[in-house]
Amino acid sequence: MRKRTALAGAVISLTGVLLAALLFGNGWLTGSSGAVARAATQSGATSASQSGVTISDTQALFFVWASGTPAIQRLAAQDCASLALSAQQCAQVSAATRAAWLNLGALDPSAVGRPDARPNLAGRAQALGALTASLTAATNGHVAALLAATRTTMTEISQPQWISANVLNGQSLPAGTVLVWATSFSQKTLPSGLNTRRSPYVALPDAYLKYANWGQVSNIPTIYQMYYVPSGTTAHWTVNVANAQGTRSVSNVLVTDVGPWNEDDNWWDPNGTSTTLPASCPVASPLPFADATSDALVDGICPSGAAGGNYRRIYYYLLYQHYGLPFFQSAGYAPTGSFADGSWPTALAQYCSEAAAASTNADGVTCYSGAAPYNNTNGGWLRNSTYDSGITNQSSIDLSPAVDKDLGWSYPSSGLVQVTVSALP
Repeated sequence: MRKRTALAGAVISLTGVLLAALLFGNGWLTGSSGAVARAATQSGATSASQSGVTISDTQALFFVWASGTPAIQRLAAQDCASLALSAQQCAQVSAATRAAWLNLGALDPSAVGRPDARPNLAGRAQALGALTASLTAATNGHVAALLAATRTTMTEISQPQWISANVLNGQSLPAGTVLVWATSFSQKTLPSGLNTRRSPYVALPDAYLKYANWGQVSNIPTIYQMYYVPSGTTAHWTVNVANAQGTRSVSNVLVTDVGPWNEDDNWWDPNGTSTTLPASCPVASPLPFADATSDALVDGICPSGAAGGNYRRIYYYLLYQHYGLPFFQSAGYAPTGSFADGSWPTALAQYCSEAAAASTNADGVTCYSGAAPYNNTNGGWLRNSTYDSGITNQSSIDLSPAVDKDLGWSYPSSGLVQVTVSALP
């Protein structure tokens, strides 16, 4: 546990501690939060603030104040104590954060990572305004101090050392199972008669999984169909999900949607290593530039047959808008962020999602150790590039209300989860 320095007067009673434990989780709370003291001193934000909460603030709030991970819940409760907030006020902060997530999901789904939604800035402003008002009331106007403390805690929980010591507790995960950040979503229309609230389902950032499980085979290019729909009809791709401690889990959860944040980041697959494209790869002629197909990562857009396997496609989509086959069309070359012709995308480790590396809330779980966020936080969302936008959180999977319940989480929640992806194409 991190060292704490209590703010003067930030003392809560035993009753308050017990109430906070009920609000944030079952872990016993000890100490008080140095995060608040450090952040408030650094920012000078110890008085009432009327400044608005930003979308990036909201993401950080959701990962700290709406977490299903006990170790993070304890830090949130300790921060709350150091702000001299009552247990009731702590609960109000948590409830306001969860309500804002649902509100954004209704008014501006793009803000919470739904890649099929155009940004709705008016709706976003409405949701953020409501959150600002709720937090102002809950903290007696000390919103800036709350946000500063949240940022400090967010930085702390993103560190691999902290996660290893406080979340994994030295346990090693089975092959094909990874620890990633998760957020929550609900889907109105589902396949196979699944129920929005009662059925377990997830979203992963690979549209072909969704199409395969819905039986929409024609939406999957022929070169990928052998991987996603080997039977030629509807597939049933699932994952197993457990909480970070591995104490609660749900198996065979169907992938029903694409997201969060990306349509084409099959982050569980390996990177391509060859600059020789297979004969089956549909390539436009002439190429948009002479060395368009000379990068092995970008060439991973084309699998190399059953023996070679399905490769990770994200690198291609960071450089190209894509409106259909063939690949490498000159009209589709439109890189975002820091990548360009001659400045190829940086390889990401297998099991490291683009969102984890490119998020403005830096993730430290898996993969990326660059000094700045990957590709200047830019990400490729849809294949036609209509909704390209920056990535504001590091989630690699979205969980349904029923999965949250199976893990012992409130809905909606965030947190670290174990996901078994070894059965995915």
